[in-house]
Order: sequence, then structure tokens, then C-alpha cells
Amino acid sequence: MSGEKGVRILNTYSSEIKTETDTPPGVSFCKETTMNLVPHVKKVYLELTQQCNLNCVTCFRKNWHMPLIVMKDDVFNQVNASLHASETLAEIVIGGIGEPTTHPKFIEYVHSLPDVKLSITTNAFLWSDEVVDLLAKRFERVIISVDGLPETFFKIREFDFSRLEKNVARLNRKKEEYHRNRPFLVAQLVLSTWNIEDVTPLFPYLQRMKFMKLILSNLLPQSEEDKDLIVYTKYHNQRLHDLKNEWLNASMRHQIQIKFPNIELKTERKCYFVEDGTTTITANGDVAPCYRFAHPSIEYVFGRRKQVYEFYYGNVLNQTLEEIYQSRGYVDLRNQNYANRFPSCPDCDLVDSCDYINDSLCDCKGQYPSCADCLWTRGFVECI
Repeated sequence: MSGEKGVRILNTYSSEIKTETDTPPGVSFCKETTMNLVPHVKKVYLELTQQCNLNCVTCFRKNWHMPLIVMKDDVFNQVNASLHASETLAEIVIGGIGEPTTHPKFIEYVHSLPDVKLSITTNAFLWSDEVVDLLAKRFERVIISVDGLPETFFKIREFDFSRLEKNVARLNRKKEEYHRNRPFLVAQLVLSTWNIEDVTPLFPYLQRMKFMKLILSNLLPQSEEDKDLIVYTKYHNQRLHDLKNEWLNASMRHQIQIKFPNIELKTERKCYFVEDGTTTITANGDVAPCYRFAHPSIEYVFGRRKQVYEFYYGNVLNQTLEEIYQSRGYVDLRNQNYANRFPSCPDCDLVDSCDYINDSLCDCKGQYPSCADCLWTRGFVECI
């Protein structure tokens, strides 16, 4: 109520109320509004290959039993045509489940992409002179996996930290040669019990290598053995609160930005794939709404095993990217996520007796695929 005039929702009254003149005295007419969804694609995660030159112990591919695909010319040409046709596209992130620089046509493909911001996620292991030159000339951001101090780094990635330092130095020299302050260097670290004590002492290394930002994410366990390596919790996590303060102080001392994941379960849920107008294109041209549904995988969500299935809304060989993005099912999923109209499994009272939590096919409201257990939406897992 506001003063003497009540403000009520229109559907409190009869469905016969069609216009403002039909409303009873003292009641405000509520015009129909729509949610502020991003109507067109603004950002694309582009997977050129599912193959990699490393075999990291925490990799998503650990529980895969399928061929690893490399994008072919016919698929790329269709993808590229859709990207060039887009009037709203602002950024392309080259990444995915594999190492993009291993694609035999990586340089050729990058040169042909539209003139928008380019970012890449890479392990920086196998950078030829031509790749370093291209990164320095064309890219806005280079996101490099840096999973800890040299000893931990080798344990997880099985290559020497010194090689990473040398390759980053090559890129920095090339940037200076071209008188560019870009690409910005971003380090990405997946927190686990293996490396949680490495974060603070890692900052001097990052500063020497001229990293601008550190993105912290959380481990999404892919196996029974890994499920006890997580450092986030459902409830209050004093240890991580203390460490966050320590890391924040270290980031300010070394003048490096830091992005934190959630460390305990929060009420707020937000899907940045939806919020930012982002979509994902796999190496064989399938269009998924996010990284999570781009490939089948096993997740352990707070110790619970969950089968995640791939979920696609189309393939660029059959439709344009814009047609797929505007398809009814895809729009419905974005509306559902934007309005938070889906269950919350981690803090549900029935989680221990529910069958819907076993896979991602649908949730208890009949909506599919199920986003109800998504750790990205909860802010535990971070993307760039």
C-alpha cells in the first residue's frame, strides 16, 4: 500500500480486466513487461579441438570414452559465416576441452575470424614462433592455466614451470616489439587441497611474468578419487574466508586483479552464459548453451555422483548460429534461467531420496536439461 492508494498486481482481480480503464478504483494497472534477456549472441566459446598436448590429472577428459574430435574445414566455414553475419557479436573465446593451439589450422582459422575481441584459453606449452606472433598481434586476452607453484604445477600438468615462464616471456617481448599492451595476460587457477597453500606465494611469480589478473575457480570433481579434493563447502567456511582476505591483500601488494569464486553455498544463482548472451560451439559444430552441456561428463556435486549429458540445440552445418540461438527450446531455457525458475538441488530437503539428482536429463519440475545442480550457476566454478 502507498498512502491511500493500493498498488496491487493485476492478476489479483478478474481476468476480464484488459486495459487501464477496466481497473477498479485505487488499483494501479500493471502493463505486461518482458525480462531483459540478451536477444542476440554477444559472446561465443569456440572449441577448435578436443585434443590436447598434456594429460592433466584434473582434466574433464579423464572420464571420457569417445574419440577426440578436431574441427574440420566444412564445420569451421559454417561457424565463421555465422560469426561474420552477426551484428551483435562482441567477443570470441577460443578454448573448449582441448588445447586450441594444437589445431593444425589454428593460425589460418584465427586470421579469418571477424574483427571482434579474441581471447584464448591455453596451457602455453607448445607455442611456436608463429603462434606467439599471432597472439601478440591479434588477441585481447590470453588466459593461461597456472595451477600452483613449480612443484604443484608439475604434479598437475606434468611439465616444468620454467617452460611456462619462458613462453610467457617470449610473448611479452613480442608485445613490446609491436608496441602493444595487449593481449592482457590472465592466470587461471583451479583451487583444490593440492594447491590452496600456493596461492599467496604464487603472486610474485605472476607479477614477474606481467600477469594482469588471476581468476580463481573451484575443482569440479570428475572421479570418486577427486571428490575429497574440493575446498568449498555448503555452509560457513572460515578457513577460506581467512585465505580470501590473505589473497586479496597479496593481489593488492602485487597489483594484480583477482576474481574469487564462491566458497560456500549462497542463495543467489546467476548463469553468466545467459546473462552475457553467450553460447558454445563444439569441434563438430554442435551448439550448446554452456560449457557444462557441451560434452558428457561425470560430476561429483558435494560428494554425489551425477551423470551430465551433452545437450545441443542444433548444428551449424544445418542452421545458422542465430537461428539456433532463437529456437524455441533455447529461448525457453534462457528465460527459465534468467528468472531462476528451476529447483535448487544442493540445499533441497529431499536431496538424499531424490532420483532426479542422478543425471542432468530433467529436473523435478519436468524442465530439461536440468540446471538445478549447476556449480557454475552457484558461482563455485568460474569461466572467463
